[in-house]
Amino acid sequence: MWESDSFAVVAARNRRAMMKLGIMAMARTGPVLRWIAMQTDYLRYFIDVVTLGSMSSAAKKNYMTPQGISRSISALEADLGCELFKRDSNKVVLTRFGSQLLKDARKLLECENDMRHSIIELQSAELKKSHVHFTCYSSPIFFDTPLFFPVSGLGTAMYAKVQFLQRSTPNVVDLLVEAARSAQPNEVFVGGLGFFGLFRDESTRFVQRLIDAGYEYRPFMRTNDYVLVPEYSTLAHMEKITQDEMRSRNLAVAATGGMERAISRHVGAESIYVSSGDSAYRSYLCRRGEALTFVPGASLVFGAPEGTVAVPMQEPYTIEIGFAARPSAFDEGILADAIVRLSDFYAPYKDEGLFELLDGSAKNSPFST
Repeated sequence: MWESDSFAVVAARNRRAMMKLGIMAMARTGPVLRWIAMQTDYLRYFIDVVTLGSMSSAAKKNYMTPQGISRSISALEADLGCELFKRDSNKVVLTRFGSQLLKDARKLLECENDMRHSIIELQSAELKKSHVHFTCYSSPIFFDTPLFFPVSGLGTAMYAKVQFLQRSTPNVVDLLVEAARSAQPNEVFVGGLGFFGLFRDESTRFVQRLIDAGYEYRPFMRTNDYVLVPEYSTLAHMEKITQDEMRSRNLAVAATGGMERAISRHVGAESIYVSSGDSAYRSYLCRRGEALTFVPGASLVFGAPEGTVAVPMQEPYTIEIGFAARPSAFDEGILADAIVRLSDFYAPYKDEGLFELLDGSAKNSPFST
């Protein structure tokens, strides 16, 4: 079962269901009442700002920049057509619109949480019928790079029931460490991790936490991000794109997986035009010429999205993708088979310069001490 933050997307396609659940936000723009479906991530950031008392505290909790949190709040306000916070105060003070949204947002997230727990309970009941319970916590970069595709049918083909849950890399590490304390003999927990070379010290600490909890980290692939540009743009004919070129353009970045932090450090937060977890939307903005966006080199084995061209950076940063699990899980069973399948899938493309396949040895990772 694949779980992601797609609740808002599904609900947006069924307005009647959303109205029944009471999770639509209503805003008045002149005489017109608009029903607006909002991304649940933005609502979480909004609640965190109110609860923690500042955007910087909310940013720290969510491993984002304060500018990223500010843009999320501004996006909510733009959609709703009203201000949520009083801007003339040094403190976090809600307007009456903000106070109302806070109540509704908490109801929405409580509803989403109940939905998740209901699904997980059903999954758990199914897992009890299986010989092996296999749970994979994966960071978004793991799925932005098409690592899931070659092994998507593996769970039903083997004796294990597989549950995939997408979380940020820090959350994946937290969940694995917690699972290590209570895992049963027939439970296998795996982490699909994505580390940015720009945050080497932080990534090294994450890997060390996993090792201390009894896991082994094995790097699988190293790749660089490429810049997606419109195919009709003059940038499409450049051999490489400089940081100055990127700074002079609007940039669309992924809201999760560390991408926003990486681009903020590499290029500058002021160039970020929009943060969105929807890769199709980011590609759409690129095709229209509204913003440049980014894609891991390994994803280009399927080609660049229609209407775009992928151009390497003159000063690229590295992304390392790897697995964390108990040492015994790497030796046999579903994880071992998954790695073999992935290796077989990517091997024909290894000479195209889009990525580097690693041999799984921790000594090949800059994040292993």
